[in-house]
Amino acid sequence: MDNATVRTEFVMNDQAAGYPTRSVIAEVEEAELDHMAQNGYLVRRGLISPDLAAGLRGCVRGLAAAEEGKPGAEWVDQDSIYLRRLLDKNAQFHQLLRLEPALSIARTLLGPQVWIDLEARMHYPGTAGIAVPWHNHLPVIPDPLPVFFCYPHQLHCLIYLDRVSTAEGALVLLPGSHLRAGLRIPLGDRSDHSDQVELFFEPGDAVIIHGNLWHRTAPSTAEANHRTLLLLGYVPSWIRSEIGEHGVPVSDPLTSALARTADAELKELLGEFHW
Repeated sequence: MDNATVRTEFVMNDQAAGYPTRSVIAEVEEAELDHMAQNGYLVRRGLISPDLAAGLRGCVRGLAAAEEGKPGAEWVDQDSIYLRRLLDKNAQFHQLLRLEPALSIARTLLGPQVWIDLEARMHYPGTAGIAVPWHNHLPVIPDPLPVFFCYPHQLHCLIYLDRVSTAEGALVLLPGSHLRAGLRIPLGDRSDHSDQVELFFEPGDAVIIHGNLWHRTAPSTAEANHRTLLLLGYVPSWIRSEIGEHGVPVSDPLTSALARTADAELKELLGEFHW
């Protein structure tokens, strides 16, 4: 891509603020935005550098070692661990708050006001059969759709910190499934679909997916190395999300201290929003 950009001038329907404007410039092609809208995913090779990927990989593994076996830990020995609230646990992750072009792509597609969450999943090496069945991230669409139903649009940027080969298990996507509200896949299902797409990654590669896109991972083999990825979530500012009792709690959240000296944009990215 020859540094193609899409510029969008948004007028905010905020009467009290005098209807301000926001300009979003995204390093992306119009055709790629169309692909994202229709198919529900967009691959970004080399979104972060290999050096940054290595540094963040070390942070994830350090947190994993600290949380294994703790009350609330989403951890299965020799299988996998899921880590939440990363922005509150290590300041090294804060450099992803303004990650481009992921942030501007999210603002172009969701609107200019978004907040960010960051989680991680790590599969342990040397174990065959580790796999995540078919799932999507926002299973809240009722049938039939209520007249004023608010469709749950979110974008989740999966950033791979380790190489993902056949041994670690491909990421498998169902293109367009974010638009198929009637698609029902049984819990735990890992079967193939004729229209599925398999993706493999190098450290620093990423794929942006719609939160309702159905996806799974192919099973690992005994030759698998670590499989570590970050899940960088972009959510419209007026949609709130609470993790509740999941994950290991944080006694002194780093984002609270960060917000105290942050500018208005960073506060918005951290979740501060007022009508």
